[in-house]
Amino acid sequence: MKILSLMLMIGLLLATAACDDAFIDPFDNDERYYTIYGFLDVRETEHAVRVIPVTRFPERITTTTGPQSSIDATVTSTDLHTGETILWRHSLDKLSDGTYGHIYRATFLVQTGRTYRLEVKRSDGKTASAETRVPYISEAAYYQRGPVEISLDSSVVTQEIYIPNVPSLWNIEAVYLMSNEAFAEGTLNGRFFIPYGRSGVRTDDGGWRFTLQISEDQTRVRAEIDSFRQAGVYDNSPLILESVGVQIRILDTNWNPPEGVFDPEVLAQPGTLSNVKNGHGFWGSVGLYRQEWQVSPAFSRMLGYRGGDDGS
Repeated sequence: MKILSLMLMIGLLLATAACDDAFIDPFDNDERYYTIYGFLDVRETEHAVRVIPVTRFPERITTTTGPQSSIDATVTSTDLHTGETILWRHSLDKLSDGTYGHIYRATFLVQTGRTYRLEVKRSDGKTASAETRVPYISEAAYYQRGPVEISLDSSVVTQEIYIPNVPSLWNIEAVYLMSNEAFAEGTLNGRFFIPYGRSGVRTDDGGWRFTLQISEDQTRVRAEIDSFRQAGVYDNSPLILESVGVQIRILDTNWNPPEGVFDPEVLAQPGTLSNVKNGHGFWGSVGLYRQEWQVSPAFSRMLGYRGGDDGS
């Protein structure tokens, strides 16, 4: 939803900033008919896109009955692998700034690795379109992991992670699989996710590098487990760290902002980042990849947990 909020804000900025530009004149619009902002997410079944007609006047809808409250647009998406086409539903939604926007929604499962085409068609047949290939990593061990770095007193434990060929990602999460030795009510066997945002840097060879703060993350992990214990979900059996991992949200290959920075003021400029044919804006997709690796009983003990299989 953070991505969608950002894209809607970019759309609002573009619609507002374009009021003096010749390209929004319907009689001299360089064959651009709509501004489109939205994306597909493999983790969701409900998808949304904002559509703004390219007209002489910037879109600013303050009531549900004004002249801009209706729209001449039919939105469809097509899975280019199967040929299946889905008609999207229209609604006039209130936005965070109090104005309204034309939002189209559709419910379907997004398949990784497939290409989808979105088409926005006017009643006279004029069409704006965009395509996105949903990111997909098939390798089970994709990350390149540096050695675990441990301070002299073992209080600081870090590990550098390099993700090749992913120049543009949206979100990183550390993943810790925890268990205990209870086998009835109160059994703990769950993953705990620690958010990193877009931590790290894009590398010159087109990858992404960041540092996993393993010891620091345990404060958050323990806090989450304690909250569950207070709610009666888990008992107080000793904790065991079974594995460590990293989960990333991957943006499609076209969704690579200038200098790797998602700055709405920059992205709102026409032509800065757009894959829309006969229009403006951007329609992309977000994929998901998670990789985990088992840790030793000694590693678990170093972080203050039980040692697991060796009984310590």
